[in-house]
Amino acid sequence: MTASGQAESKSPRALKWLALLSIVRWYNILLTIFAQYLSAFVLMRDEPQTLHDLLVDFKLHGIVLASIFSIAGGFIINNFYDFEKDLINRPHSTLFNRTVSKRSQLNFYILFNLIAVTVAFMSSFKIGVFFMIFISALWLYSHKLQKMAFIKEFVASALSVACFFAVLLHFSKYYPFIFVYGAFYMSLVYSREVVKQFINYNGDLALEIHSIPVSLGQEKARAFLGFVMVLSFCGGLGILFYEGLSARNYFIALSMAVIALSGYLIHRNRYKQVNTLYKVLMVLGILNILLM
Repeated sequence: MTASGQAESKSPRALKWLALLSIVRWYNILLTIFAQYLSAFVLMRDEPQTLHDLLVDFKLHGIVLASIFSIAGGFIINNFYDFEKDLINRPHSTLFNRTVSKRSQLNFYILFNLIAVTVAFMSSFKIGVFFMIFISALWLYSHKLQKMAFIKEFVASALSVACFFAVLLHFSKYYPFIFVYGAFYMSLVYSREVVKQFINYNGDLALEIHSIPVSLGQEKARAFLGFVMVLSFCGGLGILFYEGLSARNYFIALSMAVIALSGYLIHRNRYKQVNTLYKVLMVLGILNILLM
């Protein structure tokens, strides 16, 4: 076989791997890895442990590895069920992702979840049980809850922070502020989930998917989104009143400013800009772990 023929035979396979990386949202997985190790580092600061102790903590590495494969599996099954909707909302990326056949996606889904559960149980029994519940919740969300307006957004928000609690479970440290911060972060994720539905409105409407804008109508849904954002703003204000503007609360103060700006942009129907703002906010929220 000539060199050009070999290149042609390898190209489709390379495209399939690139499409698989796109399906599993590799950038979200990288953020999760970073956030978990960052959380572990912060939780170890109060103990006489060194960075070396973190590096040889194989249970922690097992949690991170189980998170990688379970989240990848979650994105695969979500992509599997959302294909028709995504084809309308994001035709170019969806057609590229279709390079990986549905059968291959299901095979990868099963393989990734088996790896995740095996690694989790090798870490510890309680971590194994946690990831079994997490994987089941990811499947339930994609298969059933995606059709339930209001509920699916809340579940998506909870699942987005669930892997952080696997790290807490490992270290058996449950500081009250972590849960308060987690609840505030979830409220931001919930708002973004609703914003994304306005962006995906045409696809949801065409396929009769009961998103909040489709179920309520865009005007009422916009009012509901405003209500959620006000609740989030008031929650942040409550934290600042109770704790003051300490270093670990700078992110909350910034979030409140972003919420106010987002309210203005939503009034002008600039949902993509709001989504971008919230994406940046999610990353800053992870970096803020260092200040806790």
